[in-house]
Amino acid sequence: MNEELIAEAELGEEARNFIAGDLGKWMIGCAEQEVQAAQEALETADPNNEKLIRELQNKAWCGRRFSEWLAELVSRGEGAIAAFKQQQHQD
Repeated sequence: MNEELIAEAELGEEARNFIAGDLGKWMIGCAEQEVQAAQEALETADPNNEKLIRELQNKAWCGRRFSEWLAELVSRGEGAIAAFKQQQHQD
């Protein structure tokens, strides 16, 4: 159990460092631009063009999920650290 918590905490820290780094900032920015572009294109998309609408919805979803996955990793890492500290305190 401790190994899992440590691994999850380390992964969360890696995600936090990635987000704070230049590459992470660039990729998050690209994801946000992808979401914005897809939303703008959806505003003018032909409502009868179901294929295009699905493609644009998927682009927006992927862009949002990228940032959500990173945030989830950070959150889970913080939770693992808290759980590990609690375990150590109980022992």
